[in-house]
Amino acid sequence: MMNLTPANFNVRKWLLPAFFITLAIKLVLAASIPFSGDEAYFLIWGQHPDFGFYDHPPMVGWLLWLMLRLSDAEWVLRLPVVLFTNFIGYGLYRLLRDWDAEKAAWAALLFLVSPINLMGVLITTDAGLILFSFLCVWWLSRAMQSGLTKHFVWAGLAFGFACLSKYFAALLGIAILLYWATTPQARAKSRGFVWFCAATLPAIALNAYWNYGHCWANIMFNVYNRHENAGFAWHKPIYYLAMQLYLLTPLAAWFLFKQRQRATALLTEQRFRLFAWVFAVPMLIFALISFEKVIGWHWVLSFYPFMFALLVWWLDLDKLRKILRFMLVYTGLHVLAFAVILSLPISAWQHTPYAKGALLMLKPNELLEQLAPYRGKYVLASEGYSMAAILTYHAGENVIVFGEGSSHARHDDIVTDFRQLQGRNILVLLKDPPEFDKYGPYFKSIEFGEINLYFTKFYLVLGSGLNYEAYREGVLRRVKEQYYAIPSYLPVGGCYFCERYFPQEGCRPKRAP
Repeated sequence: MMNLTPANFNVRKWLLPAFFITLAIKLVLAASIPFSGDEAYFLIWGQHPDFGFYDHPPMVGWLLWLMLRLSDAEWVLRLPVVLFTNFIGYGLYRLLRDWDAEKAAWAALLFLVSPINLMGVLITTDAGLILFSFLCVWWLSRAMQSGLTKHFVWAGLAFGFACLSKYFAALLGIAILLYWATTPQARAKSRGFVWFCAATLPAIALNAYWNYGHCWANIMFNVYNRHENAGFAWHKPIYYLAMQLYLLTPLAAWFLFKQRQRATALLTEQRFRLFAWVFAVPMLIFALISFEKVIGWHWVLSFYPFMFALLVWWLDLDKLRKILRFMLVYTGLHVLAFAVILSLPISAWQHTPYAKGALLMLKPNELLEQLAPYRGKYVLASEGYSMAAILTYHAGENVIVFGEGSSHARHDDIVTDFRQLQGRNILVLLKDPPEFDKYGPYFKSIEFGEINLYFTKFYLVLGSGLNYEAYREGVLRRVKEQYYAIPSYLPVGGCYFCERYFPQEGCRPKRAP
């Protein structure tokens, strides 16, 4: 057990053990947690590498493509995020040690033992954003100290890769712009910031070019299609505040509040201004957005390491020791909770709203065994991307999405060509009882069936002879009008959806009569 008394505690001595202990815990979790629907969905990107994907820029697909060269085991596929988050702990020490090696060690240690690091085991689109946002600020901080053009270029390249990871990189860009505009020392190095912007342009151009030739899919999703649940509600900003307390920990938040007058002093010090801007600006923007949308906890993770850089200069050593004691218990409870959940028998999920989802994640092969008599005779499908992606991962064959789906995770629009399924038999696996009107018009004949798996039922739609023309008019046309109505101000170089199904019409919104 760590001895945290002032006389005996050597913070730098504990950095290496903390790095490897947390890494080992994360590897165990990565090997133990079943593959989620989102992870399986992103894996499809890795199986079909490209310069972009429906929902987001390509970085997570590239990372998974690289991991698939090694293995398709869950823990191997999750290695990038496991290693990236631990690397940031080490990076915090390297970033700060020239100013104060002991304070730098505190920042790294607190980050390593925090839930933010321990939760870094699931593959998401944030994996690349977390790493490249940190590297961008790392090199920009060095550039501000050295003034060297090459450091600005490295920072710009890292920012470009962040832009190829997720569009939240734009918040980092806004923060850097405001830092430059409000910091005389940064404006004095404006030539370096020009190099920073120039180094970013190739990545932005690549993403724009892919979207230009692919229905502007990223833009349509992130700007237009994903906001159907937006709208003011008081619980949304309250949830955001609660999430901030959870991530920062209540004790650290209390100490920061008690010493809030220190915030102004930090902002006036040149060495901390960059970290303050790249943390505070995204958090403020998210706070404003939270009145309309629920902010996901993973949205903020790429900006949180810089809070740890500020924390250790904001508070004295006595408070840092108290936070470390609290963090060890706090994170330990998270690990214990994971261990308990993973050890639960399958029957524990029986009377919960997550029963079928748990079965899908925990017993996918048993579900596929019951579908074995139909494989080869029917094309396997689901009406939702999550089930389709999980079954794709475990079945080793593409399981398509049948029906309109939702605004999220529509990459199957790129992968599946329904023209080629004319006359084919399709089996649609469902969690809820099917409605005839959703399936009957699109087949010569249909049958309904059930699968009993442990304590619940899954439902089958057995469609014989797909009528592609009916499906195009009844389903794909609604998809086109809802998700592919490309605004007239965006030039279109190509659109897989409209060229495939509606070549004479194109993808533009209908004009009012």
